Amino acid sequence: MDLYPTLLEAAGVPVTHYIEGQSFMPVLKGGTPTRQDRYLFFSRREGNLRYNGKTVEAVRLGAWKLVQNSPYAPPELFNLEEDPLEQDDLSKDYPGIFRRLAAALRRHIQEAGKVPWQRSQ
Repeated sequence: MDLYPTLLEAAGVPVTHYIEGQSFMPVLKGGTPTRQDRYLFFSRREGNLRYNGKTVEAVRLGAWKLVQNSPYAPPELFNLEEDPLEQDDLSKDYPGIFRRLAAALRRHIQEAGKVPWQRSQ
């Protein structure tokens, strides 16, 4: 999502309509991202017989990451600044952060899976 607005900025083309991505040109110029408080969503489809094409998802907000590494396992919460190898599931210790990220991920999945004829909920 961020590549498109970055290329537009590099080419000097103004963005005149809404796009979900954010230019990372400041980072390429040695600076920092303009917004670090946004949700980043990840989805991976597993094609083997064990998972039968089901997806696994993750969402990140700052140092926090909520990830479901198997479609049959519950999501886990990690603080990547303190635990970059994702060893210590903090979902029970930080239920508010867990719920916030889980809700954001649900909204994202619902929005991404919408079809034009589907009524809004």
